[in-house]
Amino acid sequence: MTRLGNKLFSSVLSIAVATSLAACGGGGSHVSAVPQAQPTTSSSAAYTGPLSDATFKITIPVPATSAKARRPAYVSSSTTKIVFTLNSATIAGMTGATLATFNTTNLGAKAVTLNSATCPGSGPWTCTLTIKLPPGTDNVTISAQDGSSNILSQQVQNFVVVVATANSFSTTLDANAATITVTGSQACQIGTVGTAYGSVGTTPVTFTVSYTDLAGKTIVAPGLPKLEIQDGSAVYQSASGTIGSGGTGVSFTINQAAQTFTITPNSTSSSVTINVKAIQADSNVPVDTNPDGLSFARTKSYTFQTGVAPPTHNFLGAIEQLTLSSGQVDFFNVTLGGNSPGSDTFAAFSPATLAVTASTNQAGVNDVDNPSDLRWDTNGDLLIANGGGAPGDNGNMACVPVGAIATGANASTTVTANVDAPVSIAYDTRDGSVALANNPTSASVQLSEYALTGNYTASSNNLTASGFGSLGSVTEMPSLTKGTYAISLATGAEEDPAHAGTTGTNKVVIFSPTGVSTTLSDDVTFTIDEPWGLAWDAAHSQLVIANHSTFHRLLSFYSDTGTLIKNVNVTHRMSVVAASADGHVAVAYTTSFGYMQVQVYANAAGATAPTAVFGPIPYNGTTTSCGSTYIYGNGTTIVNALKWLSNTKLLVAVQSNNSGTPTSLNGFYIYDITASAAQAGFDDVSCAAFAAAPVNTGFVHVNNKPLGAAFKP
Repeated sequence: MTRLGNKLFSSVLSIAVATSLAACGGGGSHVSAVPQAQPTTSSSAAYTGPLSDATFKITIPVPATSAKARRPAYVSSSTTKIVFTLNSATIAGMTGATLATFNTTNLGAKAVTLNSATCPGSGPWTCTLTIKLPPGTDNVTISAQDGSSNILSQQVQNFVVVVATANSFSTTLDANAATITVTGSQACQIGTVGTAYGSVGTTPVTFTVSYTDLAGKTIVAPGLPKLEIQDGSAVYQSASGTIGSGGTGVSFTINQAAQTFTITPNSTSSSVTINVKAIQADSNVPVDTNPDGLSFARTKSYTFQTGVAPPTHNFLGAIEQLTLSSGQVDFFNVTLGGNSPGSDTFAAFSPATLAVTASTNQAGVNDVDNPSDLRWDTNGDLLIANGGGAPGDNGNMACVPVGAIATGANASTTVTANVDAPVSIAYDTRDGSVALANNPTSASVQLSEYALTGNYTASSNNLTASGFGSLGSVTEMPSLTKGTYAISLATGAEEDPAHAGTTGTNKVVIFSPTGVSTTLSDDVTFTIDEPWGLAWDAAHSQLVIANHSTFHRLLSFYSDTGTLIKNVNVTHRMSVVAASADGHVAVAYTTSFGYMQVQVYANAAGATAPTAVFGPIPYNGTTTSCGSTYIYGNGTTIVNALKWLSNTKLLVAVQSNNSGTPTSLNGFYIYDITASAAQAGFDDVSCAAFAAAPVNTGFVHVNNKPLGAAFKP
C-alpha cells in the first residue's frame, strides 16, 4: 500500500561505513566516512562483527494541541526520545541473546533534548541522533515516544546495507491514536458530535474525524490511522457501504486521505446507528510487507436521524415563558394574507415545541433554559439567548441545529464563555457572528460577541462596562464592518440637571470586531437617556434609540457615525422598538393612564421627524365594548416584543395579565399597517382609538407569557 507519513531517508556505505537518515522532509540524505566500530565485548553473546554509524534526523514541532499549523509530516511535539530496536539481521550470529545484547549496547532510547547540541534552535527543532547498524538486511523498529514511554508514532522496516555501496531508504512513522473525535459539518454542529446527530431531508452530511496521540496532541497527516464504518451486515468497510434499508437506510462513503466520511439518507425519514472505527495505518497486512507494529481500535458510535426539513419561509419560533425560571420555544407555520381580520393564520409545526431541557443551567449544556430572545441564522439553525433558571450569572447561548428541530435528535451547541444573563441577541448574516446583551449580577461583561469558528466561540472583543445597571438591547450595524454591533447601557439614573439626583452616564456603544468602539451619549438634549430599545433602520442606515426616560421621552435616529438625524417626542416611556425593511418603526410604550400602546412611524428620508402613520394600537379595558374585531388585550397588558414579519405585517407579543395568570387574550398578534383610519391621539383609550389603529389580522393564543420571537420571512 502507499502510506504517507514521516519519511526517513537513509544512505549507507559499508566498509567506508556511513548511514544518514532524515525525517519530516527536512533535507536530503548524505554520506560521510566514519571509522569502523570496534567489536563489542560486553557479554558472551555479543556481536563482534563490523558496525556502521547511522545519522538519524527528526524535526520536533513547537508544542501545540491543535492541527492549525500543518507540517510536512506528523511528529508529536511531546516526543522526548526515539527508540531503535533491531529485530533481526541476515548477518551470521545476529540472533537470540546476541541480538538482545546488541540492542542494549548500540541502540535503545536516544534522548531528544530540545535546545541542546543535538536539537539546537528555538523551535521547531531538527535533532540529529547517531545509531549503529550491522551490514546486511536489518529489520528495525523506529519508535517516537514521550517521557512516559508512550509510543506516539512508529514503523518497522527492513534496511538492506550493501557492502561498498551507497544505499537510500525511506520509511514512514505511523501515528498511534489514543482518542477519536467525529465532527459534524452543519453550521452550529461544526463541532464534536455527541450521542445523536439530526439532519433534514436527503441532503448528504459530511463528517470529519480527528485523533490525538497518547500525549494528548492532535494527530495531523501524514501517518494517520485507517478509517472504517460498519455496514448493515456488521462488516467494517474502508471505502463505502450501506446501513439499514428503505425509509430508515443511509449510504456512506469514506475519504481516507481527508479523513472524512459522508452520510447520505435514502429518504426524509432515517434513523440508524453509525459505528466508526479507526485502526492502525498498515492494517491491510499481509499486503503491507512492512507493518508498523501498532495495534489499536478507536471507536465512536452515534445515532443519525433525518426528518422533514422545517420551513425555510414564513416559519415562526416564539418564546413562551412558563415560570420565572423556565421557558420553551413554540413553532408555527404562518400564512400571511390580506388586511382583513383573520387573514393571517398560525398552524402548529410538528414538533410544536422545543421543550425545556432543564430548570437550571448550572452545567451550561441546555438547549432551552429560560430563553429571552431568538434569532434564525442563515443555515436555518435557531440561536437562543438563555437567561438560565437560577439566580446569578449562569445563562448561555444555544444553537439548535436545523436537523434537531425536526428530529429532536441532538443536543444543541452551547456557549457559556462570557454569557451572564442575556436579554437580547443579534446576528450578522454577513459573517455569522453573534452578539449577546448581558445583564450580569456580578460579572462586568455587558456585550459578548461570538464567531462561528468551529462551534460558536467567544471572541476577545467583548465590552466590559462596570457601573451600569439595566441593559436594553443589542442590534447589528450592517452598514459598518462585519460583526459590528450597537448596545444600549442604562445606569438607572436619568440625565437631567433640572431634577436632583438624576444625573447619569447612559450611553449607546457601537462596538466593532477590531475592538474599536464609538460611544453615543448626550447630556445636553438628552436624546440618549435610559436607552432600552435599539433597532436598525436598514432603509435609511439609521440607528433607532428608544428612551425609557421619565423626563426625556425621545425616539431618536442616529447615523452610523454617531450623528443625531432626527427626534420625535413620544411623550411616554418606551420599552421595545422594531424597524421594518422599508423604514417603518414600531415602538411600545406605557401611557399616562398605565395602559400599553404600540405606535408605528414612517421614517421618511429627508423628513425632519418621523410621522405616526395612524392611530396607536391601544391595550385597555374598553376592549369588550368596542366590538369583536379588535382583540387587543386588557388594561394590564404588557408588550414584550415587536417583530416585523414583512413591510406591512407587525407581530406583537402580548402578555395580557402582568400578574402572570394567562388569559384568553395572551399570545402573539399580527397587525396590518395598510388598513387604518384617521390618526387618533396619544393616550386615546376610547373606541375611536381602536377604529384608527391597524387591523388585527392574526392571533395565536399561548397559555404562558409570550416573549421574544424569530421569524423566517
